[in-house]
Order: sequence, then structure tokens, then C-alpha cells
Amino acid sequence: MHRCHYQHGFTLVELIAVITIVGIVSAVAGPKFIGSATFETRGAQGTLLAALRYAQKTAVAQRRYVYLNLNTTTRTLCLGYTSNCSSAVTDPSTQVAYSKVLPSTVALSTTQAALAFDGLGRPVPNASASYSLQNATDLSEAPRNIVVEAETGYVR
Repeated sequence: MHRCHYQHGFTLVELIAVITIVGIVSAVAGPKFIGSATFETRGAQGTLLAALRYAQKTAVAQRRYVYLNLNTTTRTLCLGYTSNCSSAVTDPSTQVAYSKVLPSTVALSTTQAALAFDGLGRPVPNASASYSLQNATDLSEAPRNIVVEAETGYVR
């Protein structure tokens, strides 16, 4: 009987080398195929969405008005117990005043720059508010929209 002494497949060293090369190439070449402004727009949407939800939950938990103030020119948002954020809500992750600056590659528009939530989580004034975030470097990309529903304060 004749036995074959070769094996099919790759060695562990070969697999690790290929995975390493693919990782390096994707880290270097990946951002060139997908612009970073797209990721910044998605991140800004997530930041604004999280701030709206946090404002609403804080208002309900503390049974008092909590305001979200969004300056579309400077792309700055803050949460406070007053409409100008002079009495700021504490950011749970940093333990300082809740204030975020959105990237310069994001253009913002809103129907309600200063929006409050009451102790029941309803928007004040009781009207629907919408926020639109647009990638300022690639206008062909569809805008990302956030809506706060009237009466319920549902954020979507």
C-alpha cells in the first residue's frame, strides 16, 4: 500500500499572515472608498438622537422641564433646565454640563431649535419637531431625519 504524506489546507502561519495583510490593506484603503463625512453624519445623527432621548428621560425622572438647545450655526447642542442651558443637565458619561459639538461636515436644520420635554415626556410646545442632518461634503447623500412627535414625545 502506498500512503500519501501531504495534507490539504493552510498552515496557521499562512492564515495569520493573510489575515494581517488583509487587515492592514483594509485599514489603509477602506477610508478612501467610503468618505469619513458619511460616518460623521451618522455619528451626528446618533448624538442628536441620544441627546433628545436623554432629555426626555431626564424630564420624566426628575418631573421637570428639560430643554434641548441646538445652535445650527455652530452645530452645538446642550441640555439644560432653562432654554439657554444656563442651568445645565449633567452628562452621565463625563459628569460635567451636557454639551456636544457636531462635526463641521454636517449641515443642520430644524423646526424647533429650543425644545423642552415636560415631566410626562411630552414636547413643549406641544407640536411635532423635526431635525435634518445633511452630509455637507456630499450633497447627493440623502439627509438623515429625526422627528419628535407631538403629544407623546416619541423620538424617531
